[in-house]
Amino acid sequence: MKQTQPLRMNYEFSRVYRQGRFISDRHVVLHYLRRGGQKNRLGITASRKVNSSVQRNRLKRLLRESYRQLEDQTVPGYDIILVARQTADEPNLHTILPEVQRLVRRAGLSSKRKQEPTDASDGCGLSR
Repeated sequence: MKQTQPLRMNYEFSRVYRQGRFISDRHVVLHYLRRGGQKNRLGITASRKVNSSVQRNRLKRLLRESYRQLEDQTVPGYDIILVARQTADEPNLHTILPEVQRLVRRAGLSSKRKQEPTDASDGCGLSR
């Protein structure tokens, strides 16, 4: 398992927001910036439009867990910020995890490749 370091300082978040790129989906916005290095740095926030602190903290826990499950599939060397959005429905891990996975793939941060066939045949049924 990779060790992702946290983004903690305001200037680190600001740099990713200013210089980086972003991709959004229904419940999550992914901001990312290439910085080099061996590890990713992760920041998790929730929009202030999410009314109660209980909801904000729950969404942040869901984002943290979904990234933890995808951590081994991400390319190292990026600063990543996941932002939870306010929506009408109450998201759970089963809705957040595929969204984060889709965003990571669309951003090009996924190192997971399709498995190649293990046999040497070309698929036409003829042997050489």
